[in-house]
Parts: sequence; C-alpha cells; structure tokens
Amino acid sequence: MADRAPFRLRWRHYLLALLAYLTLLLAWAPASLLAWALPHFTRQAVSLEQATGSVWRGQAAALRVRAAGLPGDLQLGRVSWTVRPLDLFAARLGYRLHLAGAGIHAQGVLRAGANSAELLEARIEMPARRLAQLAPDFAWWQPGGRLVLTADRMAFNPTEARGEAALRWLDAASGRSQSRLGSYRADIEGVERGLRFTLSTESGPLSLQGQGNWDRKRGVVFNGVARAAADSRAELGGLRAIRIGS
Repeated sequence: MADRAPFRLRWRHYLLALLAYLTLLLAWAPASLLAWALPHFTRQAVSLEQATGSVWRGQAAALRVRAAGLPGDLQLGRVSWTVRPLDLFAARLGYRLHLAGAGIHAQGVLRAGANSAELLEARIEMPARRLAQLAPDFAWWQPGGRLVLTADRMAFNPTEARGEAALRWLDAASGRSQSRLGSYRADIEGVERGLRFTLSTESGPLSLQGQGNWDRKRGVVFNGVARAAADSRAELGGLRAIRIGS
C-alpha cells in the first residue's frame, strides 16, 4: 500500500482560517468597538451614540455626521446594522444599514476597504427643511416638502468620488410663499475631490435651474436662478425672480 503524501497547509487554508477568525471577531466584538472606530477612521466625520449589540449586528440611538460647510453636526436618527458576510471574501467590510428617526427613513449598503468606501442600493427620505443644513444658501427659502435621495452605487476614496445619484425635492414649499412650488431634481455626479450637481425643475409654477459642487474644504457652493411663471407671480411673491448662491 502506497504511503499517503503528508498533509501540507496551503494558502487557501490560511485564507479560510483568517476568514473564520474575522467572522468570530465581528460576531463577538461589542458595538462599542465600532463606535470607537468610526470617528477614528473618518476623521471625526461620522460617530455613533449609545451603540449596543455587536460589530456583526447592532444599533445606536443616533448617527451623527459632520461635513465641511455645515454649521453643526447632522443628527440622523436611530441606526441599525448587519454585516454582509460575503463581502469578507473580497477583503471588504460590508453592512446593510437601516436608519429611522427625526423624520428620516433610509436604507442601503455600505462597503469599506482599506482606503475606500462604496454606497450601494441607497434610498434616503427626509424633511426638506434639512436643505437649510446641507446648503446654507437655501436657508432663506424656509423649505418644506420632502427630499428623496437614491443611488445605485457611489464610490469614495481620499481623492475622488465616482458614480451617480439623484436628489428630488417633492411637494416643494417655502415659508416665503403660500403656494406650492412644484417638484425639483438634482443630478449628482462624483468627480475629483468631491461632487458636482445640476438642479432642474420637474413640475410647478416656479422654475429652478442651477449648478454647484461640494468638496471637503469649501463645503457646498451653488449658483442658480428661480423664475416664476407669468400667471403665478402674484401668488409667489418674493420668489418671482431671484438668484440663489454666491
């Protein structure tokens, strides 16, 4: 009877052992570890409050976001997360996220690598009054209605963003007018060092057009024009024809 060849560990055995170790680590590591890591690796841009559960599956009482150009932190409500195990085979840490609270409802997938991140299958709904926080140029409008952001895939690294998203302002209203304004859309494109967006009108008596961009240093910079239809100028009052932005 021929002797069997001695068993030898190969690279795939080490890889499987590493994946098993990471799986156990994520399953047992407390959520407080994630609450510590997020501010550390995002340069204080993202933080969690009162995180419970584990790194694998957990929740936090609030998700806070800090970005260039914003006067303060954005509190985005309660967030829950669940790891996507298959992303580990691509050397990435992936989470399916759900967020609710403060009038915000959101879900999507976040995948992070050594020096990059991806947002997938994302849908975010929030009150339009948040526009005044995201872009101070809109504060004068006292905006009302709903914002809906959708993105199939957006990728980010330290030098650029890639992908496309759409931000719609539905049932738009303004504290400056008693009439409804219409519905609007901003097409967002990832570019070097930030985002570029183009504003257009979907419907309504007030036409909004404009372009802008966002980067880490300057925040949001936007220039646009608002023009009222001839038969709606009396109702729209001070919104008849104005410029928006710097």
